[in-house]
Amino acid sequence: MNFASYDFWQTLFFCFVASRLVIGLAGKCCPYREQDIGKLCLLATGLVLLGAESLLTLTVFLWVVALSWIGVVLAGRGFFSKRSITGGLVFLVLLLGQLAPLFYYKYWNFVLNEWLGLGVPKPSILIPMGLSFYTFQKLGFWIDTIRRPCAPPRFLDYLNYCSFFPQIVAGPIEKKESLLPQIEATRFKFHRENLEAGLQWIILGLAYKLIVADNLGTLSQNFLINAGNAWHVWFECLAFGLRIYFDFAGYSFVAIGLGLLLGVKLTLNFRCPYWAQDMREFWRNWHVTLGAWLRDYIYIPLGGRRVPWWALNTVFVFLVSGIWHGAGWGFLIWGLIHGIGVAVCSWREKWIPFAPLRWALTFAYTTAAWLFFLEPDSALLWQKVGSLVDPAAYSIANLRGIQQLFGGPSDLLVTLLIVVAGFVALVMEGLGLRRGLEPYHLGRRPVVGLLLVFLLVWLAPLEESSFIYFNF
Repeated sequence: MNFASYDFWQTLFFCFVASRLVIGLAGKCCPYREQDIGKLCLLATGLVLLGAESLLTLTVFLWVVALSWIGVVLAGRGFFSKRSITGGLVFLVLLLGQLAPLFYYKYWNFVLNEWLGLGVPKPSILIPMGLSFYTFQKLGFWIDTIRRPCAPPRFLDYLNYCSFFPQIVAGPIEKKESLLPQIEATRFKFHRENLEAGLQWIILGLAYKLIVADNLGTLSQNFLINAGNAWHVWFECLAFGLRIYFDFAGYSFVAIGLGLLLGVKLTLNFRCPYWAQDMREFWRNWHVTLGAWLRDYIYIPLGGRRVPWWALNTVFVFLVSGIWHGAGWGFLIWGLIHGIGVAVCSWREKWIPFAPLRWALTFAYTTAAWLFFLEPDSALLWQKVGSLVDPAAYSIANLRGIQQLFGGPSDLLVTLLIVVAGFVALVMEGLGLRRGLEPYHLGRRPVVGLLLVFLLVWLAPLEESSFIYFNF
C-alpha cells in the first residue's frame, strides 16, 4: 500500500470503479441496503490493497483483527471488569496473541539473540506492512472498551475501522472516538465538496515524499562518510532528519487527502515539528498520534506528573517509543535521549530565554539523535558519536574536506538542490506558523500546488521506493 507506487493508484482506481458499479446496482435492487453494500466495498478495497502487498500482510492483519474483536466483545459485556482469575487469564491470552506477530517478526532476533544470547534462528521473513501501527490502534480500542464497557459496534463497522486503507499501514493511529463514528456514518463514495482540500494534501504529500525524501534517500547511498570527520557526521544526520520527516509527513498528508475524498477526517500526524523550541513541543508535533497513544495508555496509568518520579515515567515512555520504532540498542538509546530531553524541558520550562537559541538547540539535539536511528553498525555508530563530541574532529581541515562526502561535483550540486528544496519547505511552514495559519497552509495554496506538480514531473526519481515507516 505504497502511495508513491503506480500499482497502488491503479489498484485503488479499479477497486473504486468496481465498487461504484456494485453500489449502483444495489441502489436499484435493494436501496435500503445501499450503505451496507458500500461499507462492504470499502472493506473489500482495504483487504485487496493489503493482499496486493503480500498474502502474509493480509493473514497477519486478519489474525490480529480476530483476536481484538473477541476482546472488544468480551469487554463490552464487562467481562474484564470483574477482576476474576478467568478474566485475567483471558485478557493475558488475547493480549499475547495480538502481540505475538509483533514479537515474532520484529523483536525475535533482538530479544532472544542480541539480548539473551540464545542463538535461536531468526525469522527470515520481512515485517508485515503496518503491523506496529494497526496493533497499537486495536489495542487502544480494546483498552478503551475495557475502561468504559459499552455495546460493541457492528462487526462490519469494526472491520472498516481496522482496515481503513488510507491510514492502516503508517498511521495516524486513530482513537475509537475519533474514527469509529465517521466509519459508522460513511458511504463509500467520492465527496466532491472535499475535492480541492483532498487534492491539496495529496499533492503536498507526494511532493514531500518524492521530491525531497526519495531523492535524499538515493543520494545518501553514495555519501562517502568519514566517521572521524564531525562535519561529515552532522551532514549525514541532517540529511536523514530531513529525509525521514519529509517521508513520513508525506505519507500522512496523502492519507489525510484520501480520507477527505472519502468523507473521513484523519488526525494531522505532524504539525511542523522542526520549528519546535523545546523537546516537549517537538513531541507534541512529531508523530502526534503515537505520542497521544503512549501518553494515554502508558504515561498516565503510570501516574503521569502526579507522582514524584514523573521524570522516570517520561524516560520510560520514550524507551517504549524507541523500541516501538525498531528492535536494536540504537533505537533504545534514541528513545532514552528524547526521554531525557523531554524530562529536562518539563522540569525547567523555557530555561533559555532567547527563543531563536531554544529553537537552534532543539533542532541540533534532534538532528544529532538521528544518528542512533540511522546507523545499524554498532562499532561505526560509536566512532561517529566520538567524532561529534571530539573538538579535534571539527578542525578547519575537516571542514574543508566536506566536499569529500560526494562522489563528484554533480552529486554535490544535486544534493544541495534537494536540501535547499527541503529548507524552502520548512521556511514556508515557519512563515505560516508566524502568521497564525493552519499547519502547512502555505504549502496547500493552489499556486503552490501547480508548482509542486511541475516539480514532481521534473524531480521525482524514476525508481520506486517504499516509505521508511513501513519498516516499523
